[in-house]
Amino acid sequence: MSWTELGDRCWVRRYDEWDLNVGLVVGSGGALVIDTRATAEEAEELLGHVREVTELPVRWVVNTHSHFDHVNGNGVFTEATAYAHENTVAAAGLAAVSFSVAKVIDLGDRRVELLYLGNAHTAGDAVAVVPDVNVFFLGDLVEESQPPQYGDDSFPLEWPDTLERIIGTMPAGAIVVPGHGAVVDAAFATAQRDEIGQVANTISDLHHAGTSLKDALKHTEGWPWDGADLQNAIKRAYGVLGPPRRPTIPLLGPG
Repeated sequence: MSWTELGDRCWVRRYDEWDLNVGLVVGSGGALVIDTRATAEEAEELLGHVREVTELPVRWVVNTHSHFDHVNGNGVFTEATAYAHENTVAAAGLAAVSFSVAKVIDLGDRRVELLYLGNAHTAGDAVAVVPDVNVFFLGDLVEESQPPQYGDDSFPLEWPDTLERIIGTMPAGAIVVPGHGAVVDAAFATAQRDEIGQVANTISDLHHAGTSLKDALKHTEGWPWDGADLQNAIKRAYGVLGPPRRPTIPLLGPG
């Protein structure tokens, strides 16, 4: 467990706790941390680890989304201005500077760009882009060490298109940092987009066929991952689609 430099003054550190990735970007004006871990104690440890690579103050914090393992350490970074999407600020009750679609953070001699391209893992997933080194911090929009997690605040039907839009912004050779697991690339993100799309399509097909929610939750075919891990995805999608219509039985004429 140590910092891995992805490009000039841009690092990721993968923690054993929650298998979480934390980003660090340093400019002439200070340091920026991407996600702050799950507790104040873990954040204090993170701050010590930041000092391993820079003595510049942490002036900015970015939260990729509202889940506790990404935001609960914010209070340790007392000198920093926190940024998150407006839906994340509302969901987590963060004391943070919110944005709606895009935000540029000036680090002095470089910038970090924040993008929001739609509902997915949550209603407020922010992508942090370091354009001068072609690094994309995606938070839990993509996961490497386990399948993407569908919580009770996820959007399984919209997630594939949102991720597709994000992939469409990536130049060749982009480095992709998932919220959890090893660093990947755009090809990995594209493959996972396809799997997330398979989940959405399977749910939509079940609903279109008139399958009840109860039976859909028992369905075992057509999933890229264990269906037991997709119960929230099915419930959330059916909540959007509404009660399925019963299949139409064609009337037989005289014959």
